[in-house]
Amino acid sequence: MNTYSTKLFVTLLICTVGVLEVQSQEDSVKLNQLTLKELLNVKITTASKTLQSIDLASAVVRVITRDQIRSRGYQSLLDVLYDLPDFKVDDKMYSGMRNSLTVRGTQGSEKILIMIDGITISSPSGEAMPVMQNYPVHLAERIEVLYGPASALYGANAVSGIINIITLKDFKKDLIAEASSTTGSYGYTNTSLFISKKLKDETQLTISGQYYYDRQPDYSKIYKGDSLLDVAPLQSGTFNSIFGPFTPQAPVTPKYQAPMEAYNLYAALQSGGFTFNFFHTYFKIPTSLENNTNNAVFNKSVYMAQTITMANTSYKKTWNQFTSTTSLTASRYELLPGSNYRNLYTSMEPGYKYSNTTMIKAEEQMDYKVSRKLSMTAGAGYEHYTSVPQSGDLAAPVNNNANISGVYLGTQAYYKPEGLQAQFYLVTTNNIGAYYQAQYSPQRNVNITLGARYDHNSRYGSTFNPRLGVVFSPFENTTVKLLYGTAYRAPSASDSYSHYGSFATNDSGRSYYSNFLHLPNPALGPIKSYNSEINISQRISDNIIVTAGGYYNTLNGLYSPADDNMTTRLYNNMFNNIPVDYVEVFVNRKKQKNYGGNIEVNWKHNIGDIRFHTMASVSYTNGIINGGVNEYNEKSLNTEIDFISPWMARIGTDMKLGKFTCSPRLLIASKQRLPGTGDTTSNIVRRQTIAGYALLNISVRYQLSKQLAFSLTGTNVLDQRYKNVSFGMDLTRRPTELYNGQPQDPIRIMGTIHLALN
Repeated sequence: MNTYSTKLFVTLLICTVGVLEVQSQEDSVKLNQLTLKELLNVKITTASKTLQSIDLASAVVRVITRDQIRSRGYQSLLDVLYDLPDFKVDDKMYSGMRNSLTVRGTQGSEKILIMIDGITISSPSGEAMPVMQNYPVHLAERIEVLYGPASALYGANAVSGIINIITLKDFKKDLIAEASSTTGSYGYTNTSLFISKKLKDETQLTISGQYYYDRQPDYSKIYKGDSLLDVAPLQSGTFNSIFGPFTPQAPVTPKYQAPMEAYNLYAALQSGGFTFNFFHTYFKIPTSLENNTNNAVFNKSVYMAQTITMANTSYKKTWNQFTSTTSLTASRYELLPGSNYRNLYTSMEPGYKYSNTTMIKAEEQMDYKVSRKLSMTAGAGYEHYTSVPQSGDLAAPVNNNANISGVYLGTQAYYKPEGLQAQFYLVTTNNIGAYYQAQYSPQRNVNITLGARYDHNSRYGSTFNPRLGVVFSPFENTTVKLLYGTAYRAPSASDSYSHYGSFATNDSGRSYYSNFLHLPNPALGPIKSYNSEINISQRISDNIIVTAGGYYNTLNGLYSPADDNMTTRLYNNMFNNIPVDYVEVFVNRKKQKNYGGNIEVNWKHNIGDIRFHTMASVSYTNGIINGGVNEYNEKSLNTEIDFISPWMARIGTDMKLGKFTCSPRLLIASKQRLPGTGDTTSNIVRRQTIAGYALLNISVRYQLSKQLAFSLTGTNVLDQRYKNVSFGMDLTRRPTELYNGQPQDPIRIMGTIHLALN
């Protein structure tokens, strides 16, 4: 352990000892006086779109409370996900999306819906988005995380689960105002503001904002012995890529740079049954992620900037046993024109990208409380999408205030000085969906949920997704959940219409050709998920609860690149009258089977005046991918799933004594599986692996007064030089444009000032 780590541990040890010695100087927060039984029996809305006890919900749901967000120093949704069982986070690993979330062996953040108060704030385009400070947690009263398929209620893309941020609401207080400012190592800053004002009875206005900037560590200095992080190409201006040397014409800054930036704005007005919500987020990440320094330009001008804007209005009315909720939502995603790549595939010149999607949605939901034992929910909705899928590499940014047009990078020549005009697609899609759900409780501790949803999409056809859940208590302190559900991930416009590759000319622009192009497949269909699950919760006492569960999940129709001549036969080696040696398209080819389980212990106890809430879990996941079109017509051996550590363990505790809290959390991950394949054993193709890691994060908070608090957070306090997984990694590839494991951050320290006016 280096000197920096030793100093941090001494500091945290002193803070922890302080927690153990200082006597309580104020009354406990009411939540801290509740038993674990009471804390874990909160009411949630995500599982059934209606308020119900988490114990009787026909889903596995974990709740992160506002008190936990504070004591653990969570700055973003990404921080929260690191601590959740069955989640594996691979960060800073791919351009455009930054990180990947793998839940129970199912990889991809695009398979998770992210919501705020039940309204989707993830991209309406359905593409994978970064999860970072673009999704706020500072305004959360709680965060509900639902595991498993939820398309029976929510439609497309609720495959791995749902993350629902429930905002803070308190009509008993005239004003809630909170602000925080964080600064940390390697140029980290994070500032947030939250104001909630009661205008009159049952009318409340909420406004919040957050700004984040992270200069990022210089990995060339952190990983000095790694030749794949050598800054010599930046300093010389010549990049010795795997395609040969490139000396780009566009300027290159000699210093390693990979900053990240994000902000989000939220506003809500609630008056009686009427609610208006507005959310806007901007996030900017480097596109040099994944490719190493000889194959990509690590400069701050090389980035992908994206925005999501959502506005929603709804009206809720209750009479007798009926409740009607009418809502209208508009959402827009845009990949901003300045976004660009500079890597070996663009000859180290800026290759600009652009895309956008606009969605308008209307939905009506009716809830009918038939009796104490039976309730029903039914709804219908209409969605209209207009998309410009992500473009090929462009020579200059588009003008998004005019008709979208551009020129392909590298095609300007003597006889074609204007270059080849880029192909842009305009994709219009309509979706009509209807759902029904019945919940029946013949006895107090039994709940049966049966539901289904039907969607018809003008682009890819119809889907039907049923759901069945049985929750019962065979013994007084035991709860058993038997769950079955299906879901689907809709092919985004950029999945179906993605195109990339390059063009060349041998006659100064009289004619062009291409060695490789990836081209659209408009007939790409949805990915279907089928999940069976059992979950058992055993209350040992009011303050000790043990939960164990197991699942089996099948994913059909996973996307796979394929030879157009062998599959769709759409192009016959031609694109816009330009010959192409090899045309690649996405097809629904692969099938994946995941299985695994988790055991978790929650223990709330006191030692003297110190209150502890301790959590420990062990997760196991495994599975195979079948590359054949059908199980009975396999053309390749089964392959282990990638992007997983089969075994993951987490242990952490929230300690509180008077004005002090301390929250250490340890994550241990076993060997990580890469996309690259290795040996074949018993007809199973094994994945290559890299080392696992132990990630220790600690947060200490001191509440100086009711209005003022200070906190100190350390991430990776063991200062491990650990790496995670990225797409395409193959340890046998020599040379490689990627890394042999994606480098991750060293130890980082952040200090925060919290102000409150309640």
